[in-house]
Amino acid sequence: MKKRLTAVIGCIALIACACTALPAAETVVDVSFADGAWDKSVWTMAKSPIVDYFGDWIQRETSIENVTPEDPKERSKLVGTLTTMVYHTPFTGNWTASATFEIGAGAAPGIVIAQDMAPDAQGRPEYGIYYEVIVYEKGINLWYHFAQEDGKRKWHKALYARFPLQADTPYTLRVQRSGQSLDLQVLDPRAEGEPTILQQVGVMLPTLSDEVYLGIEGCEGVCRTLDFKVVR
Repeated sequence: MKKRLTAVIGCIALIACACTALPAAETVVDVSFADGAWDKSVWTMAKSPIVDYFGDWIQRETSIENVTPEDPKERSKLVGTLTTMVYHTPFTGNWTASATFEIGAGAAPGIVIAQDMAPDAQGRPEYGIYYEVIVYEKGINLWYHFAQEDGKRKWHKALYARFPLQADTPYTLRVQRSGQSLDLQVLDPRAEGEPTILQQVGVMLPTLSDEVYLGIEGCEGVCRTLDFKVVR
């Protein structure tokens, strides 16, 4: 009788453990942008609706770099520098997206969260409502882009955090979604083991839709992107 009771208790304990165990995190995108290491066909090049410019990437040995003008005076503008693309399938629910950037002097790379896209007048994929999580030498900016009732584009800074970063130094930008909140982190990818979190800030976004496209951008200077990952 005692043996039976012990066996029953053991089964109940196993069932309880199985029911309470959290699902393992799944890496759904893990891309190195080194030369020959990534597949362009699973990415959609897109444009911002606030500038009439469709950018392009330059392939480097260990990264991709946004095209920029030779004239240094033109290199800080959106036109001629803003290059962006998203992974071709959207994501739902909670996720963690990260990318490692080398930030050129004055440049502004980042992670794009796009709620929708549609062809522009020239048939080029163009973001509708979207967010830009930008990392640069002075910290982080979160920009919210949307259209007013009259169709005119509007954008505003939904969040910012100020802290110094070094130019031409690799940093990993990590964005964690949990419901309507985003946790933004800047990490040092050169640290041994788990990357060291240098700065962290959170924000609630009631307007963020469940389904979004995730990707990268570089603008206002030379931005090198080394990798991109999505875990959920």
